[in-house]
Amino acid sequence: MLRTILSAVCIAELLAPKGLIRAAEKLALNNPGACEYKSWVVPGARMEGLLLLFFMWRSDTSYSAFKEFLGVVGILAFLFPRAYVDYGSELAYADASSCEWRPWVYTGTRIVGLLYIGVAVRELLRK
Repeated sequence: MLRTILSAVCIAELLAPKGLIRAAEKLALNNPGACEYKSWVVPGARMEGLLLLFFMWRSDTSYSAFKEFLGVVGILAFLFPRAYVDYGSELAYADASSCEWRPWVYTGTRIVGLLYIGVAVRELLRK
């Protein structure tokens, strides 16, 4: 089921990255129109979608490694949600300091991190 959900997100990211980015900004930012993302973000989102699809569907071994990698990302997001969001903002936005994140974003980042850790632990226990 996880593979199917992530595949749908990756396909959306591959085919309509601007729409996905705008939808995420509307949810997470108080001022979505005020933040200008850098020129590499849209092609980078497409590349991310393509690479993740490749690793999820290449083989069961690569999918397993992908889930374990999610655990590493999850640890960082869970332990350091503010730094995780702020660092991502600096990477993605030309004017990151003008982005006003909604208060729930940091808690949400921590929850997603915990979910990623759970996916990785479950995968490790299956081995």
